[in-house]
Amino acid sequence: MKRLLAGLFRLIPSSVLRLGLFLGNAKFNHGAVAVITNDEGQVLLLRHVFRKSYPWGFPAGFVNAGENAAAAALRELKEETGLQAMVIHVGATTLVAPRHLETVVYGHVRVVTPIKLSHEIFDARWVMPDQVSEDIVQGLHPDQLALVAAAADPES
Repeated sequence: MKRLLAGLFRLIPSSVLRLGLFLGNAKFNHGAVAVITNDEGQVLLLRHVFRKSYPWGFPAGFVNAGENAAAAALRELKEETGLQAMVIHVGATTLVAPRHLETVVYGHVRVVTPIKLSHEIFDARWVMPDQVSEDIVQGLHPDQLALVAAAADPES
């Protein structure tokens, strides 16, 4: 019986098998969040165009196929601000919504060049983690507010 099933299985085209695997398995979005600091100990926060409830947050976006979270975070930082950073530490990956995983990537910008806002960003500010203005706090998701505090010590 096992040989018969194996023989039948081998007759199924690979494209049909891949489609079956795709349809039969859970799908997730994977996002990367870039928590970026500078030499002054400030963290970069952006006011995003396409976020309704909590417009303020970190540079972030989806991880592309074949890309790791660190590369995605650096790519999003460059796309949204024109800045380049180095990765210090890749933090936790958590389920932040049904079918949405997010990986926090801590990075550092040594040379802060002028920020070039993309069409996705209204405003960018460098802030001290313990001195975030009230307008930002009100527009920052509570999970990301905790990341602002963690930015002072990314290894913790």
